[in-house]
Amino acid sequence: MDSLLIGPATRKQVVFAGTCALFVLLTLMIAGPRAHQTLPAITPFMPMCALTVFTTSGIAAFLLGARFTVTPQPMLGALGGAYAFTAITVALQLLMFPGVFTRTGLFGAGPQSAAWMWVFWHAGFPLLVILAALTRDRFPSKPIELPDIDRWAWALIGVPIVLAAALGILAIHANLSTPFHTAPETNALSGGRTGFVICSLDVLAIVVVLLKGRLRTVLDLWVTIALLASFADACLNLLSMDQFTLGWYVARVFSMLAPGVLVCVLVWEVTVLYRELSEAHASLLLTSTHDALTRVYNRSYFNDQFRREFDRAARNGQSLSLVMVDVDNFKDYNDAFGHLRGDVCLSAIAKALAGTARRSSDFVARYGGEEFALVLPDTGSEEALVIAEQARLAVMQLGMTAPIPGGQVTVSAGCATNEPNTLSTPNALVQAADAALYDAKRAGRNRVQSVTP
Repeated sequence: MDSLLIGPATRKQVVFAGTCALFVLLTLMIAGPRAHQTLPAITPFMPMCALTVFTTSGIAAFLLGARFTVTPQPMLGALGGAYAFTAITVALQLLMFPGVFTRTGLFGAGPQSAAWMWVFWHAGFPLLVILAALTRDRFPSKPIELPDIDRWAWALIGVPIVLAAALGILAIHANLSTPFHTAPETNALSGGRTGFVICSLDVLAIVVVLLKGRLRTVLDLWVTIALLASFADACLNLLSMDQFTLGWYVARVFSMLAPGVLVCVLVWEVTVLYRELSEAHASLLLTSTHDALTRVYNRSYFNDQFRREFDRAARNGQSLSLVMVDVDNFKDYNDAFGHLRGDVCLSAIAKALAGTARRSSDFVARYGGEEFALVLPDTGSEEALVIAEQARLAVMQLGMTAPIPGGQVTVSAGCATNEPNTLSTPNALVQAADAALYDAKRAGRNRVQSVTP
């Protein structure tokens, strides 16, 4: 089954993605001029956002990696690596951030360690997305062989994780310093040059994705939206470096949107694939248990289910009736009208017989050729005889002409009932109903006979 992510985007999907892009840009335009506006301080907001980004990025990395193992497209694995990188860097930033877990941050972090982890996170993500987009043309007609998928998965997702860990060590031990005048998270952006570089990388990544994919696939659409959210995040941080300002709050909302939007798309894909799998399973189950011509149950289903019904009736002390039905002179019908008309005749008869099985536990099966079986759980001999007669009349009411005496298609039926506490077997009940059927045929056809096994 092909990945829906790399399938063509529908018009509705393009319109919806365009609406989301417009929403991001409008929000940026509205919040930008008011970025310095001070809002009430919500201390847990930053760690909550970081935890959300870590969780959604981890989920995106896992789902993209899993999709890569099924659909060996390098771009999927590389994007999984980009989100794995994001998850590790944002986790390290949170652990190093002063005042969250310890006063100065964990791992012996310096005053600028968390700020540089923010820089590595926001610069690394668009760079890795660019590399992922470039892999689109790296393997245009050479899919990765299945034995090599595990190695590729480790390379495409594992290497960014190692890179993130290495950058964390660098942020702690490399003594990176920048001028301080606000919160440690944003000091690395002092002067705006670092922020400008990050914004430029986001724009470059958007351009590369547009040029490589031209928004033809679902994945192209939502990776572009994720990059646009990342761009808005960096712009607002550049405009306002102070915590608890409008720009600071909205930037963190966009930081959650960047991985969150793709997670929603991936979950949507899993839901669609699950629905298709469920429908395919239902179709396969229907095919495996139903006769292809008449659409009633087939002989295999009859053999299994009839034995279960027999055992259930024996356990519960209930009656079980079986009606064997055979189309009279069907060979003459086929010889006169051909097998295609014969198939139509059998289908009509099967439908008529199924109409007499009124309870959910009753069922009709094609026993073989022009012979059908009607299984009637918890049904005594007298009631079974009535139902068998209704089945015979239902076929007559079809009014199908036939080259036989009487000029009409008819059926003969044999009915047998296994009463409670009698010693019998499923095969004995089938043989008894079959014997009753042939008694009906010998008696002149178009009638019902009943016996007790």
